[in-house]
Amino acid sequence: MRPVSAISEDLSSLDNEIGDKIMNYNKLLQAILDVAEEMLVCGAEVGRVEDSIIRMCSAYGCDRINTFIITSNIQVTFEDPEGNIITQIRRITRNDANFDRLDYLNDLSRYICREKPSLDVLVKKYDEVMNRKQAPGWVEYAAALLISGCFTVFFGGDLKDGIAAALLGIIINFILRFIGKFETNQLAKVFITSVAAGFISILCVNIGLGTNTDKIMIGGIMLMIPGIAMTNSLRDMLTGDIATGLLRLVNSLLLAAAIACGFALSLILTGGGIA
Repeated sequence: MRPVSAISEDLSSLDNEIGDKIMNYNKLLQAILDVAEEMLVCGAEVGRVEDSIIRMCSAYGCDRINTFIITSNIQVTFEDPEGNIITQIRRITRNDANFDRLDYLNDLSRYICREKPSLDVLVKKYDEVMNRKQAPGWVEYAAALLISGCFTVFFGGDLKDGIAAALLGIIINFILRFIGKFETNQLAKVFITSVAAGFISILCVNIGLGTNTDKIMIGGIMLMIPGIAMTNSLRDMLTGDIATGLLRLVNSLLLAAAIACGFALSLILTGGGIA
């Protein structure tokens, strides 16, 4: 009589073979693209996303895997174990840097490569990451307060300017979150917020809450500057993804220009901030 362990191994092997035969590779690629899309949205550089896609597809026996990724588009083609060529394209319209979620998505991609879970398990794990409880809103407001206030003091503002900039940071964060509910265009969001932040900076000085309008504005500008996009653009170009790096760089420069134009408009409309 065969030992129980040997029978269990045979059953496990049979389950894997059956799973491979009934695997829907179109659905599998769709699930992998869900992970890849969210990684890109959360702030991952293109090289990392491409490598994750190739590794996840390879784990399920796919061959001839080709990817093309830019900031707004993901294209993946592979040959499944039965020789069928499968291609899917994903349009990316969001941009929401979230390194906490990105860390969990990286862990998920490694789990997929290591364990080769069934499609149902893969989707369940992805949903768990996406539905994971995020940090409370007050943490984001507290970070905005500290960033704006500290940068204002760092660049030569006095204590009153720092307090005014800290309040400005809270208001900027609120405006960005509020506008984000209705407007998905990042340039429009940043421009509108910059105009409002400029007026508030001038108002703070006029009512005596602050001393130097420019120093208070610096705190608000540093809070909105697209640092992650600029950094990723350089990383993409250094790893050979020149087109994607240039796209990210141009987008970063446009956002920086929108910030500058917004604050400049507030100064022009108020006569340079003079009461």
